[in-house]
Amino acid sequence: MWFFIVRSPWGEPTEYVLKAGKTTIGRSADADIQMADQSASRAHAEVENDPATRTVTIRDLGSTNGTYVNRERINHMLILQPEDSVRIGEHILTLYYRDTHPVPMPKRGMGTQPLTRDLMLEALEHHAILLYKIARQLNTALDVETALREVSDLMRISMGADKCEVILADEFGRLAELGFPTSIAQMAIDQKTAVIIPEVSADTDPTFGKSSLLMRVRSVLCVPVVSGDDLLGLIYMYKTDPGSRPFDDNDLHLAVAIGHQAALTIQRTDLIKRVQKEQQIRMLLQRFLSPPEAEYILQDYVRTGRLPGLTEQRLTVLFADMMDSTGMAETMGAKRFGEMLSNYYHDMTSIIFHHGGVLDKYLGDGLMAVFGMNKSEPGPESNAVRAGLEMLETLDAMNRRSPDQINIGIGINTGLVVAGYVGTDERVEFTVLGDTVNVAYQLEAHARPNRILVGPGTTGAVAGKFDLRRVGPVDVKGRTKPVQAHEVMCEPPA
Repeated sequence: MWFFIVRSPWGEPTEYVLKAGKTTIGRSADADIQMADQSASRAHAEVENDPATRTVTIRDLGSTNGTYVNRERINHMLILQPEDSVRIGEHILTLYYRDTHPVPMPKRGMGTQPLTRDLMLEALEHHAILLYKIARQLNTALDVETALREVSDLMRISMGADKCEVILADEFGRLAELGFPTSIAQMAIDQKTAVIIPEVSADTDPTFGKSSLLMRVRSVLCVPVVSGDDLLGLIYMYKTDPGSRPFDDNDLHLAVAIGHQAALTIQRTDLIKRVQKEQQIRMLLQRFLSPPEAEYILQDYVRTGRLPGLTEQRLTVLFADMMDSTGMAETMGAKRFGEMLSNYYHDMTSIIFHHGGVLDKYLGDGLMAVFGMNKSEPGPESNAVRAGLEMLETLDAMNRRSPDQINIGIGINTGLVVAGYVGTDERVEFTVLGDTVNVAYQLEAHARPNRILVGPGTTGAVAGKFDLRRVGPVDVKGRTKPVQAHEVMCEPPA
């Protein structure tokens, strides 16, 4: 008997057995094969099955958009051959012949097809209409998880599978958990080969696995997702219903074509994710670094895929904190205080960047900066002190222009710290930890108003370069011994 497998972008493939005589195809409710397709005419085409000659012919009924056989528009009656493809609108009808009294044949075993360029082009051409619809749907996916779910759902529906899943290459270790025969999957992965098993049986392949037989898997299809020489993932699907049509070569070609579209989608969503991540990192770095330094570290991140992690290094830490900010906010009002604080942060941050510092964080009414992260720039201790002196000079100029007087304290200390970038894919922060940080923070509390106190590590590096006055021991919370501090008076004239 002759029958069509009818495929459309909207549902599972269906089988239509041709009756003897004429079968009408169209959008009309009276058509034998009805198509809810705006591209189809009400009476679009007519197929005639002649049992005496065992031939099937087709003719167009003067449709607006035409009837296509094997991608060529027909304008006269045509005899169809088995596996001919008829396109009407967005529907594809593939003709098959099945002997009603078949001679018993051994079940067809496993077949493979290498993913060659010719196979890919043939698959794309044969299923162009369906792929157009799939591409439009997949192009709305903005993340790889959504894209994979879309691909799985589309393939399961369009191929009538009971189970379909797309997994990425870095998850190939999960194949055993998913109940799919790992031997078949591994063959597809290692050889980049599409594998099809129309009818599964215990003797199909000795390595097939008992779990698949226990799951009553009837038909299997497995297609790698590749881009050039890169293996991006794996599509696998199977059917369990004994009454369902087994996978055939047409299904394999469709899976290859959708796999190609899946590869493009995975690459696109991966690119979107990388661009978003790079933008996030750029915004993060621009908070802490001058633009040239931020771009340098960003390029290193693009090359390596990671930011510098936590490492022990010798750095100079600067804390600057505003005195009585709570009282100022109450006196000035929220709006005016906010504007003043914004201008203050802008000027102080520019000074830190100018002297090669890294802004670690804002502290409500203060800030923390680090000097020495850029190893190519010498003298981080002196740079930190110069930054502190310029901050006081700038603050003095601000106070002369405004009735709102700002007083700050600046603490600077040098020593070993643990510094680097920590966080998750969603949030990354630059972090500096250690006793050196604690000492600088405590020195700032003793440096008010408008003074700069430095710890012993910084004192040893800048002595003779700046006018220092010994302050003596300063108690630091959390330490058993006080810290010997010095005050920076001014930079000696050149």
